[in-house]
Amino acid sequence: MEAMASLALNAAADKAVQDPTNPFPDPENCNIAQIIFLIGVYGYVLFIASNLISDGSELLLLVPSIAPIVGSVVLPILGAVPDGTMVLFSGLGPDAQNQVSVGVGA
Repeated sequence: MEAMASLALNAAADKAVQDPTNPFPDPENCNIAQIIFLIGVYGYVLFIASNLISDGSELLLLVPSIAPIVGSVVLPILGAVPDGTMVLFSGLGPDAQNQVSVGVGA
């Protein structure tokens, strides 16, 4: 029994070593609960980041000298950051060009 467990751990470790530049877990090695947890963490991080961007942009609009620049230049850029983050992370992987082309504008 111990030999089977160590063999399974070694196989998982060998798969992790194959791509040392990828910090994310391989979905093929995760069960459904782990994948749902990762989706929840990813959604939570995007939610918090979106709220921080929104709060910061509202505070920038309170400064009268830069309010016109903030409203016309900075806010559209800050609004695009979460969308750009989603496209960036959806494009990680071996088939990135097809994944991103499907995700943009959909």
